[in-house]
Amino acid sequence: MSQNSAVIKEITSNFKSDDSKTVLEAIKKNRQEGNSVSFKALLELLRDTDEPTVEAAIIEFLYDLKDEESIPVLISAIQDEEFLFYQSFLVAAFWQSAIDGSAYLDLFVNVAIKGDYMTSLEALTVIENFDSAYSQDELLDLESDLNEAAEEEEDDDKKALLLSMADVVRNLPIEGE
Repeated sequence: MSQNSAVIKEITSNFKSDDSKTVLEAIKKNRQEGNSVSFKALLELLRDTDEPTVEAAIIEFLYDLKDEESIPVLISAIQDEEFLFYQSFLVAAFWQSAIDGSAYLDLFVNVAIKGDYMTSLEALTVIENFDSAYSQDELLDLESDLNEAAEEEEDDDKKALLLSMADVVRNLPIEGE
């Protein structure tokens, strides 16, 4: 489907409606006919909405992703300060849905270190579900980063999460083994 098709323009236009019913219908239509352009617009809607039913529908949409083309858009949103409030939901989309974030191990570790407790918990769950192999050097560096962050962490619960993540990272498969 063309990135600028009439359907995509209609979906993204309806995301901006003041009528929540119209917006919810656009979210449903996006499930069947959307693409990376409308997905980006959907995330912007999540960031900007004050409507709880719209927010819930978008989060449900995120947890049901199947399109690998959504990954770069989702990764970009996770790294964007403007989406900080929703970061734990964006991270959770990787284990709740059928998309693979294993190419972004370092991102999930860094988000866990810098994020709040819920974001760290979601990142841990994402990493626990990886079955890819990584270079030994990368795993050692990330494990070291996690241990160092745990030493500096004042919140005992988050410290425990970071140490648990270091253990998970230590036990990920190593390339060539």
